[in-house]
Amino acid sequence: MVAHYSLCIVISLITYFLPNSRDFEDESLLFLQSSRITLIVLSLVFLWRHARKKDWVPKKLEFYKVWTSSTLLISFFPFLYLDKVHYNVYLHQASAILLSMNLLLWLTTTTAVATNLVFCLMFLGICYLGDSPIEVMKEFPILLTYLFVGTFGNVIMNYWRTMDYRDKRKLYGAVLRLKAKNLHIRMISNLDDLTDLYNRRYLIEQFDIFKKRARRHQFQMALVILDLDHLKEINDKYGHMVGDEALQTLSAVMKSRVRSTDICARIGGDEFCVLLDSVDPKSLKTLCESLRKGVESHPLSIQDTNGKPVNITVSIGAAILSYDEDFTFDDLYQSIDSGLYKSKSAGRNRVTIVEATKLNTKVDLSVSWPEEVRIYK
Repeated sequence: MVAHYSLCIVISLITYFLPNSRDFEDESLLFLQSSRITLIVLSLVFLWRHARKKDWVPKKLEFYKVWTSSTLLISFFPFLYLDKVHYNVYLHQASAILLSMNLLLWLTTTTAVATNLVFCLMFLGICYLGDSPIEVMKEFPILLTYLFVGTFGNVIMNYWRTMDYRDKRKLYGAVLRLKAKNLHIRMISNLDDLTDLYNRRYLIEQFDIFKKRARRHQFQMALVILDLDHLKEINDKYGHMVGDEALQTLSAVMKSRVRSTDICARIGGDEFCVLLDSVDPKSLKTLCESLRKGVESHPLSIQDTNGKPVNITVSIGAAILSYDEDFTFDDLYQSIDSGLYKSKSAGRNRVTIVEATKLNTKVDLSVSWPEEVRIYK
């Protein structure tokens, strides 16, 4: 659109500097000069408003293109009627604007054809108001050439634009489908198939994110480890289908008792984790007891030899991490694992909250091997 209105400015300036005929009366000359100045001002205003399109561009952009260009074309009518000497120049200039409308503004084909026909007939009608219609007929083939080139060019441009739009839509749809598939693959890679909980890899990723958020907002976070009691005995006695049901029961209890912002994950065969933020010791203990009692109160769908439902229990270990403490996931896991061992040693179906400690990773390499086991002396 900038190129179109710039062309209109150039044409309007050329029109302004055309020499005037000596036969003009003062009033006609004043009106003609005013029309020329009006054409320049309108072209500048339309170009300036288009440059500020973020502030004013209407929703019906097609209507605006036709309206502005039609206003400029109508401004040529006084020239064609008053200045008969230069009517052929004005006719070519107006036709150039009409051609620019077709090729640069990307009007729809229907709008372009209708606009071309209306203005061509109006131009011919204005020119026939003069005294020499034979002279006008000499310009008629050129006008038809403009009409044909503009219409045909508009059809070609619209066809190309339509095909380009369709290709972009297909590409956009393919990109959306690819993103959806990638998101689905990522979700699958982060989830445990049996329980629909997150896996260990995702839990460790979120642990680092939780730790940064806790440091930024200065709140405590916690890690809870749950170990399903006697899972091996359940598998051996009732089968792996029942063992899977026990794991799914535990995961369902976990999801029903934690907040939506907490992360529930299965990190091993019978080990589960809950990662929490913005937690205090009292609420952590309450949550752990709620998890323990929830699992205990949900028996499995089978019965034992005495006709009683098979109950499952869980041993729980937990630890709170302050925002100013620098612990890795392995540090916290090892600390809680020791508390989990205490829960199992005390009879299982218990909660043990421990204090986080650093994992000792130092290895003493200065071991004195006996002389007889050395290969090289």
